[in-house]
Amino acid sequence: MNDFLSLYMPSFFVFLGMSIVGPSLPLYAKSFGVSYTLVSLAISMYAFGRLIADLPMGILADRIGGRRLTVLGTVIMSAGALGNYFAPDFLWFIILRFVQGIGSSMWQTARTTLLADMLKPEERGRVMGYFSTFMLLGGAAGPTVGGFVGEWWGVKAPFLAYFIAGVASTLLSFFFLIEPPRKTQTSSHIFSIKYVRHLLSIRAFTIATIASFAAFLLMTGIRGTTFSLYANTVLRLDQVSIGTILTYASLTNLFLTMPVGYLVDYYGRKSITWIALFLSGISCLIFPFTTDYLTLSLAAVFMGIATIGSQQAPMAMVTDATDNEPRGISMGVFRFFGDISFILGPILTGMIADAANLRMPFYFMAAIMFISAVIVAFFGVETYSRRKNEQNKKQ
Repeated sequence: MNDFLSLYMPSFFVFLGMSIVGPSLPLYAKSFGVSYTLVSLAISMYAFGRLIADLPMGILADRIGGRRLTVLGTVIMSAGALGNYFAPDFLWFIILRFVQGIGSSMWQTARTTLLADMLKPEERGRVMGYFSTFMLLGGAAGPTVGGFVGEWWGVKAPFLAYFIAGVASTLLSFFFLIEPPRKTQTSSHIFSIKYVRHLLSIRAFTIATIASFAAFLLMTGIRGTTFSLYANTVLRLDQVSIGTILTYASLTNLFLTMPVGYLVDYYGRKSITWIALFLSGISCLIFPFTTDYLTLSLAAVFMGIATIGSQQAPMAMVTDATDNEPRGISMGVFRFFGDISFILGPILTGMIADAANLRMPFYFMAAIMFISAVIVAFFGVETYSRRKNEQNKKQ
């Protein structure tokens, strides 16, 4: 019961808040009268805040533990969301998105560090699947809730809902989260460029980082930015319709999270990762041919099917690869490279949309997914596969 209240429900509320603003975020940013490229900056500033905080938060997670970092992170995210609601102009809006990003880095780094230390290799895919289920429940409910809130009370109202969800997560973490014993010593909490090179010399770490980079690029560039703009501008769908379609994708992720977690443990991290990236590329090619609510919904469901493996498997792979490394710093470096793509995704797709049209970013992202799938398939190494272990025992 304590795990439910201290780990799972706070994650539900954090992701509920994040996804509540999903349908309206690009539209709210556009309401300040800026270009599509500047709209993408609203996404990227959040990621930039995460980016610059990832490495310091990784070191801090090793030094002070995850509990205090988790609580502080949710406080900052909540305060940033409330500030966004009252933002007087676009400059203040993106500054506050930056602040939210710092809070998000605190929370995400603390959570991944705690989970990585808690789990054994043979259960990482499966248990991370359980954990992801609650995050996806929040992610699934958020777009629909945010769509209705935005339609009924205005395009900035979802940020107030985000604030309320953040407060709920803060209270649960503060009262129920217990700090587990840390596995690294203070003497190991040393960060340097040399140490980053060491991590990147671990082949599995690098491959997982590449896969995560591609997955974040898709998440922020397509699902987080271009999707809503394409649905609203090209297909003329309202916020409620956009929110419900995003919910279909999130629900698809939700239903597949635990089964895919078992597959990640049984068949291995590498195979699930490259297949998911390849399917993600195919899903991107479908979107430009959608014409209405139904076809866009079907495309979103397929994207939900395609992307779930590219989120879970690289995380399990990088956790396997860093079993003998300071966990917080390792996760901070891993997240740092992921957040670079978090920044680049909206900027690149926004620039492509401004230069060409709102269909072209989907083609661009498809190419990225296919290239990443080939890299993982041909150069990746398997860090754990129960199937292979069982076969080796039989021999």
